[in-house]
Amino acid sequence: MRKHVSKLIDDNWFFVSLLIFIVVLPLSQALVSICAGGILATALIEDNWKNKLIRIKQNKVLFSLPAIYGIYILSSVVSNKFSASLYDLQKSLFFLVIPFAFIMGKKINDQQKRFIFYSFLVSIIVSTVIAILKWKIFNTSEVFSVHKASLVSHIRFSFQLILAFWFVVLLIQKNFRKITFSFFLFLIAGACYFVFFLLFQQSLTGLIAFAGSIIFYLILLGVKLPGKSKIFFFILAIVVVAAPFVYILKTIQKFYDFEKVDITTIDKKTIQGNLYSHDFNSPMVENGRYVYLYVCQEEMKESWNKVAEIKYDSLGANGYPVYSTLIRYLTSKGLRKDAAGVKALTREDILNIENGIANVVYVGNKFSLYPRIYQTIWEYYTYTKTGNANQKSFSQRIEYAKAAISIIRKHLWFGVGTGNWKEEFKKAYARNNPHLNKEYYASSHNQYLNYTVKFGVIGFGVVLFFILYPVFKTKRYKDHLFLLFLVFMFFANFADSNLESHMGSSFFVFFYCIFICGEISYFELPWQKQP
Repeated sequence: MRKHVSKLIDDNWFFVSLLIFIVVLPLSQALVSICAGGILATALIEDNWKNKLIRIKQNKVLFSLPAIYGIYILSSVVSNKFSASLYDLQKSLFFLVIPFAFIMGKKINDQQKRFIFYSFLVSIIVSTVIAILKWKIFNTSEVFSVHKASLVSHIRFSFQLILAFWFVVLLIQKNFRKITFSFFLFLIAGACYFVFFLLFQQSLTGLIAFAGSIIFYLILLGVKLPGKSKIFFFILAIVVVAAPFVYILKTIQKFYDFEKVDITTIDKKTIQGNLYSHDFNSPMVENGRYVYLYVCQEEMKESWNKVAEIKYDSLGANGYPVYSTLIRYLTSKGLRKDAAGVKALTREDILNIENGIANVVYVGNKFSLYPRIYQTIWEYYTYTKTGNANQKSFSQRIEYAKAAISIIRKHLWFGVGTGNWKEEFKKAYARNNPHLNKEYYASSHNQYLNYTVKFGVIGFGVVLFFILYPVFKTKRYKDHLFLLFLVFMFFANFADSNLESHMGSSFFVFFYCIFICGEISYFELPWQKQP
């Protein structure tokens, strides 16, 4: 074993530093930064400069990524607000550190590359096991508490899961005739496990990226296959695209199927004889029922305070008064907002309300996508009716995109610069939606809009060129895993500014460099020898 490890390392400490980085990537954001510095330090210290200069010439195509960092520096100088640009320069530092390490570091062979990927798979599995245990032990009734289960950002971790899934799938495809049936089942189980956890953590950004990559993969297979097989895969691709849309459309249809209310015949009094309050002008709904019909605050308050720890007028775990959550929760269960409705609640219902859960849909559906989709539809509906985007992820993103587009229209060609974008967004929010709280001011959460706001159409085009040029120059587009990697990141960047986030940029830049540097044949099995 010691001999095998020694041979694998082969006096290449740069490979060891890459291995450490890939192991900590799913486990710790802080360690990722430290290990990235370690990669660069190892590349600088190890080997002599004569060999380094040779590798620099061989890997010069990778200077495209530091050139992107150069755009940030140039933009900060032009905007004359270097101190205000430090945030962006810090967030994008991986575009400088990791590529320079790969440019100068010792070359890693195919066996070492394969071992990096296998170690990545193991680290992801360890991370998911820890996350599940963490979720089970510290689980609360908080809505979508699974988002906090993963050890790094659940959105960025979803990208790691997608890459791991496709690595296993292509490993099967490459070695289909070589592997035993039992090992085939083992790999299938591994791929299914990655998809399971992707669904479990309910990142819409990750799911959109995954769906995009599946469609691309099916089209890729369809193009390569002959005759009837080609038609089958194209039909399958259409089904894969259509099925989620049909499901979402049915969910939307179900959401907008509101109860019919007859103002003239609606009950005026509770069972106890107290008057109901009916707000026929309020559009708020839960599960198709109007929230502010059949409301008797008097009875609710008295009944609730008898059974609950957190009192009626106190703040719940979600930061809203308990009574507002109670009203919505009762509505979602089809109960009236009176003493009878409160008495019909179970002990679990009471705990859910105290924990800020406002709809029974979010309870008992932890492995279903329906609650996440319902929440998004509800947020959009509420936003369109009230204009309130606060504390609503999807609605806020709409406001972010509107603000970004309004800035781009005014600074189309060269953008506002890295030192000015925060101030420009503040002005845009004040113009577009004065009701949005300042604490929710942020960038567009769309990588393409973010680049265009900061660098303009011309700057964004240059960034895009620097990312794509090495792909075509090295002809690495022939590598299907690399293509799938680029495709799912392409889709993911519509929903978030991943290349300007700590875990997003480190993940993207590291694997981008791995794919670009040298021929890749890591789909051989671990025990197969080098040719």
